[in-house]
Amino acid sequence: MADSKDTQKVYVNQEGVAVLKCPFCDAVKTTTVEKFKGSRHILKVKCTCKQNFMVELEFRKAYRKDIKLAGEYIYLANPGVRGRMLVVNISKTGIGFQTMGVGKIREGHELQIVFNLDDKHNSLIDKKVVVRLVNNNYIGCEFTETSVHDKAMGFYLMV
Repeated sequence: MADSKDTQKVYVNQEGVAVLKCPFCDAVKTTTVEKFKGSRHILKVKCTCKQNFMVELEFRKAYRKDIKLAGEYIYLANPGVRGRMLVVNISKTGIGFQTMGVGKIREGHELQIVFNLDDKHNSLIDKKVVVRLVNNNYIGCEFTETSVHDKAMGFYLMV
């Protein structure tokens, strides 16, 4: 039997552990994958049955929807410093956006993000976030508060 070309999505729990299941022999192995967090998450696995298969590690806590919406970010430490952004993904726990140039945003910075959803109400999202990931002009953030807009955002994520 040939090696599998299909990549399995494997969710990683809060302790950094993933359960890998061989698509050939159904063998199951639990392994720590925390060291892969923050890097490329597609791995080639060799089973004890000698077959190879690919897994994609998913470290996210929640479903993330791909979008393209213009908005603005504001530094909470200095509200006079702001910039334009393109929100490229959103989940119930955070967002990912691209800045319109290389900025000075760093992990741990606290920002306010403002943008409108492209739903029928053009719902305004105005939330505080903490920066968790900076990769060139891509910024990954976690929401730090809940708000009245969470209901609109929750519905938006379902459609």
